[in-house]
Amino acid sequence: MRFDNTHALKITLLGILVLLAACGGPGNNGQASATPTMERPVVPTASPTAAPDLVYLVSGGEVQEMMSSRVEDIITTLSAAEGNEFIVLAEISESDLDKNTKVVFILPPDPGLNDLAVRYADVQFVAIGIHGLSAEDNLTRIGPEGLGADQVGFIAGIISAAITPDWRVGAVSMLNSGEEQASNLAFQNGVKFYCGLCRQAYPPFHSYPLGVEASTSEITAVQDAINTLSNLDVDTIFLSPELSAAASAEMLEGSDLSYIGGESPGEDLGGKWLATVRAAPELAIEEIWDNVWMGDGGGTVSMPVIIEDINSERLTPGREAWVQEILQDLIDGYIDTGVDPITGIAR
Repeated sequence: MRFDNTHALKITLLGILVLLAACGGPGNNGQASATPTMERPVVPTASPTAAPDLVYLVSGGEVQEMMSSRVEDIITTLSAAEGNEFIVLAEISESDLDKNTKVVFILPPDPGLNDLAVRYADVQFVAIGIHGLSAEDNLTRIGPEGLGADQVGFIAGIISAAITPDWRVGAVSMLNSGEEQASNLAFQNGVKFYCGLCRQAYPPFHSYPLGVEASTSEITAVQDAINTLSNLDVDTIFLSPELSAAASAEMLEGSDLSYIGGESPGEDLGGKWLATVRAAPELAIEEIWDNVWMGDGGGTVSMPVIIEDINSERLTPGREAWVQEILQDLIDGYIDTGVDPITGIAR
């Protein structure tokens, strides 16, 4: 019997396919087929946010509210730009400094800054108008001789003499305050710096410049002091920083006098107010901020003094420019006020 070659080939191929199927069948090697598994998604966990650095302003209430507010405003702005938390305190404790404290600004009185600077070497301290401190690497002193009351009075005296006929000028300050007395006596020295003996050309004759003190900052006490000067034919009066901040139209009513103040007045006084000469610690804070923030503090910065609220009809631009030159020489130490800025005693 003959077989067809084609038929034999078909039978051979079929046998091969059966064998291949048997090899690939389940359980051929005694192993179970793998069951697919679902991968669990990885959920990222949030890392804890670092606490912001703390910046403090310690204000014990010994400076005028206007000055304190300006200092607070500039620190608020600078701190916000760095993402800091800014806190104002009446006094500071060790528990405050044990936190994530970066910089501490302190207005008078002194809470023992030298000791704090030594004990908390990683904190930058900035003293504003506090005298009697010694140098520390982490202690920056703005106005190491106080709040500049003598320089304020001295420049106010020069302006008064420059714009008042016959130099008929006087000053009113608070009683029993060394810095207030310093502004009063320095005012008189500033007048004499400008006009020498300040002799009048026509009567009545008095020994200008004059200086008086008010027993309190109450309206009646200030008015009594102003009346004393008015009765002595004074035309321009310098009000000390303490009294200027409390000045009002009611306080200064009823007289044909002009005023220069050691602080901006509490309200708009119109043409009566010739100029304000004041300490400006906020400018020094802005100047030193970057260095202090980077931990590079220490040293001293002169207390800035500025002239503002100018009545340009009386203090003309030419005179103002001349006064600004004297002010810069005063700040740079080329001119001395002749007064101890803290005690108010002549030196």
